[in-house]
Amino acid sequence: MDEIVAPSGLAALVIVLALVAFRQRIGHARAASWLVTLGAVILLSEHPQFSILYAFQVVYPEGQAMVLIPHARIHFALAGVYSILGLALLVAVTWQGLSRHNRLAWYAILAALVLGGGADLVLGALLYQHGSPLYAPFGIREVQGFGWQLLYVYPVSWIAALVVSYRSVFPKAT
Repeated sequence: MDEIVAPSGLAALVIVLALVAFRQRIGHARAASWLVTLGAVILLSEHPQFSILYAFQVVYPEGQAMVLIPHARIHFALAGVYSILGLALLVAVTWQGLSRHNRLAWYAILAALVLGGGADLVLGALLYQHGSPLYAPFGIREVQGFGWQLLYVYPVSWIAALVVSYRSVFPKAT
C-alpha cells in the first residue's frame, strides 16, 4: 500500500523543523514553547473535538449512527472540555516555566508526552490505528482510518521541545 503524506502533516512537520532550526535566533525556551503549543493545537483538532462532537452526535458519518444515552453524552462532552483545559494548562505552564528555566515545566511536557502519547499509541493500536503504518511491526495489519500524518506530529513536536529546552533547564554544573 502506497502511503500518501497528508499536506497538513507535512506542513506541521515543516513547522517543527523550522522551530528547531531557528531556536538560537528565537530562543530555546520560546522555540520549545511554540513546539508544545503546536502539539497542543494538533491534539485539539483530534481528541477533544471528537469527544464534544460525539456528545452532540454531529460527527459524520458515525456520529449520527451512534446511540449514546444522555448520561454518556455528558461524559463525552466534559471529557472534551477537560482535555481542552488540560492542553491549555500545559501550554501555559510551558510558556511561563520554560522562560524561567523551570524544571517542573520540562517535566510536565515529559509527563504529557510519556503518559498521553503512550496512551495514544497503545489505545491507537488496540482501538483505531488511523491508518498508521507504525503498528505493522507489531503484527497489526488491519488499516483503519486516516489522519495519522498530522496526529503523530505532536509527539515529534513535544520531543523536539524537550530536546531544545534541555540545556537551558538543566545547565551543566560548573
